[in-house]
Amino acid sequence: MHRLSIALCLFTGVAEAQNLVPNGDFESYTQCPDYVSQIDRAEGWSRPTEGTSDYFNACLGVPFSESVPDNEFGYEPAHSGNGYAGFYSFFANSLDQVPGSDYREYVTHALSAPLVPGESYTVEFYVSLSDVSKYAVNDIGALLSVQPPTRNDDLTITATPQVMNTSLAMLSNKNGWTRISGCIVADSAFAYVTVGNFHVGTATVYEEVSTSYPLIFYSYYYVDDVSVRHLSAPDLGPDLTTCESVVIAVQEPEPDATYTWSTGEMGYSIVADTAGIYTVMRETDGCLLSDTIVVTIAEPFVLSMPSDTAVNFCETTHVNIGPTNLPADANVIWNTGETTPEITISAIGLYTVTASGPTTCGTSATVHVRDLCSSPVFAPNAFSPNGDGINDHWRPVWIANENVELELTIFDRWGRALFAGVDDDVTWDGTADGEPVPVGVYTWRGRARDPATDKDVLLHGRIDLLR
Repeated sequence: MHRLSIALCLFTGVAEAQNLVPNGDFESYTQCPDYVSQIDRAEGWSRPTEGTSDYFNACLGVPFSESVPDNEFGYEPAHSGNGYAGFYSFFANSLDQVPGSDYREYVTHALSAPLVPGESYTVEFYVSLSDVSKYAVNDIGALLSVQPPTRNDDLTITATPQVMNTSLAMLSNKNGWTRISGCIVADSAFAYVTVGNFHVGTATVYEEVSTSYPLIFYSYYYVDDVSVRHLSAPDLGPDLTTCESVVIAVQEPEPDATYTWSTGEMGYSIVADTAGIYTVMRETDGCLLSDTIVVTIAEPFVLSMPSDTAVNFCETTHVNIGPTNLPADANVIWNTGETTPEITISAIGLYTVTASGPTTCGTSATVHVRDLCSSPVFAPNAFSPNGDGINDHWRPVWIANENVELELTIFDRWGRALFAGVDDDVTWDGTADGEPVPVGVYTWRGRARDPATDKDVLLHGRIDLLR
């Protein structure tokens, strides 16, 4: 069979995922094509049957041969780069033979890695009907297979390609390229891709197109930029627990993709203000890929702690305070800077605790600590120094700590100092200058400091001296 020669064009574009078809753009070659049937000069490409598929590349630079864009089948710039492949989708020698015998041509390439069963992939290639073609067909497909679909003749590969021209429109574009694409979920570890017409003559749908070569009775296509790429599902990240409305968003979204949410909203992100399961779907070449996230709205809790606590600091130097219903996973912080569930305090004031956790909403509570002790020193207001052994001495007592340091002075009604002492057990026996003082009312002033709490208090009072 007479063959016209064509040259392949290689594409080096960058995509979101790695192209598993090495040299899918037909740019790399082992030798520049200079005759028909040299598809094997495009690195990695081959013909799986005895059909004589062709390779075109601008490296040849000779018009009306295997060059690009001007070659024996017409004029067509590469979809990308400088090269592409070509094959007959059917061939006949006369009008009454159309669509001819089952003669077919294909191009095949091994994938750089087998497909993973269960994973999704998008398959894409571009075709252009050559100028000399008198007929266009409505379907050229891409077959993925575990082994190369070889035949020892030049007839149709009887297999069903996973990706076809689903529009059913005739592939009649002679001035540009038509994209054919689809998404598959691999059911085997496919390792090869083959492009061509997989319909026998009686099943091939065709139509006559305008041509300057009326005595040619075949359909010949260029093919370029074959790709197989893994599709990752959209990623919404881990499940969320929140205390308020939260934005859930697709992580690293594809700029040109359309995302549809289970709420009916569109876009990369939505605001979730109720608990529930949210799903986002992305359609890619017929594949619906999705991800789901569970949003939990945590319930707020109330800290159980009295708003007011009274402590008698005359009887104790410190007290422990803290909420009683903290969740097990809660974290706490006090306005004192402490982070324990319970703290020890030794002074009055306002104490605030804030609690939060991964499954609980943050909340706080404040307790006002008051002191029930009006004075930390107890001083009797009367005594009878009459020598009967009962209540013969007057002495103030520091209730909270017996090691208090006391300073005190006793005065008569005219303000004359009768007695002074600095001692933790100082007492007055009702005398001045060694003589008993008269019965009457006396006053006292003093200062007390507790080294345990560092309290420093000024004191005063009256004393009724009785005989």
